[in-house]
Amino acid sequence: MLRIRNILFWGLLFGLLLSACNGIGLQPEKVSEQERLPVDFPESYSLYAEDEALSVNGMADFWWERWQNPELNRLMQLALTENFSVLTALSRIEQARFKALKAESWLYPELGGGAGVGTQKLKQKNRDSISTDEWSLGLNASYEVDLWGRVRAVRTSEKEKFFATKEDLKTARLSVSGALAETWVNLIENRRHQDLLEQQIALQKKLLQIIILRFPLAKATALDIYQQQQLVEKLQGTLIPVVNNQEILRRRLALLCGRTKLDASLVQNRYFPDVNELPELGLPADLLAARPDIRAAGLRLKATEWEVVAARADRLPALRLTASGSAFGDDAGSILDNWLYNLAANLAGPIFDGGRRRAEVERVRAVVDERLQNYREVVVNAVIEVEDALTLEKDAAESLVSFQKQSELAKKTLREARRRYLNGSGDFLNVLKEELNSLQLDHDIITQESKILSARINLYIALGGSKPNPDDTEKVLN
Repeated sequence: MLRIRNILFWGLLFGLLLSACNGIGLQPEKVSEQERLPVDFPESYSLYAEDEALSVNGMADFWWERWQNPELNRLMQLALTENFSVLTALSRIEQARFKALKAESWLYPELGGGAGVGTQKLKQKNRDSISTDEWSLGLNASYEVDLWGRVRAVRTSEKEKFFATKEDLKTARLSVSGALAETWVNLIENRRHQDLLEQQIALQKKLLQIIILRFPLAKATALDIYQQQQLVEKLQGTLIPVVNNQEILRRRLALLCGRTKLDASLVQNRYFPDVNELPELGLPADLLAARPDIRAAGLRLKATEWEVVAARADRLPALRLTASGSAFGDDAGSILDNWLYNLAANLAGPIFDGGRRRAEVERVRAVVDERLQNYREVVVNAVIEVEDALTLEKDAAESLVSFQKQSELAKKTLREARRRYLNGSGDFLNVLKEELNSLQLDHDIITQESKILSARINLYIALGGSKPNPDDTEKVLN
């Protein structure tokens, strides 16, 4: 009879384990990639027709390498390894990794052990005391059979979160690279303004000397001198914040590189890099695979879908196997002579919990919907960022051409005004007006060149910093 009972017990145990291995667990209520996308998701960018969307040049491994500037490359290398946001993202990856390992550990049996030694002394009246030593050694094991896939669902959810934190690291590095490049461009812009102002101040001082020499000859008035002096002083006053702002920008660069101060040798460039042709834009669907923030949002959505599975499985009965064994004896030498072991299988499940577990399932389903809306928002925002960057660069480029034409006309007008003034047929006020107009247009040209570079930086970041790969896009959509 005992033998039959053992056979039935082990047969039942083997069947349950086999059922668990065959995966009879629950499956997630997945939302397909097509269903995740907004209903009006575009097939191409509005600024360029589909046949114009691809440029002849793709991106380099790192987008900033297209500018072929050693100084920028050195700063990027420093920032991407020592920036505080990047290091924080790395720490979060480690946290998520160990959390995933912790979740995976529940798939394996838990084994514990213990050892003890004790002395029992019995003292009786009018008799000798009796002492008894007891030595013991024990092992115990427990294992939850994952009948409904709860443990596997928790493990998969944590793995998806771990992968999402790796995408967060890529997002952090992409953001840092964009912020550093834009700050670097702004620093060069300030230096260009400084160089131009210093040239203009030197020129206007020479013109002031000429006007002063003309004064005794009655070819210039005191008003002319005062106006020219005012112009020189105005340019010198404009130079002060431009120079001081460079210190602020250098400190900002240092912060992005994880430092309080950068060596002067690291930031010496005074010229803008050449703007190459547009990178490969691909199609809006390519952003799903190219942008790390979109991938992270998608992974978190998948993680929450598996949390629904875990919540649903928690409402079902759980099968837990336990085993324990112990050995004992009067001394250490005889401890293995006596054995006691116990095997048990427990099936337990909730009967009434006031709707707590059902509420948890519905709560997690609501989180899935939240993650879905967040995913759609990230996708729409990515498309808009690309569109905005393209529009801003187009506008800045067109404005630059206009300012360059205006500058040419202003210089011709200025030369004519000076000629008339020197011939005595023109007023110095006209010269001063044209001087200010020409000076401002020169600075406007520098500003527009900086805007073009900033828009290009934003475009690289909006595209995910990498060349679109149609194969990756196809995998995501399918």
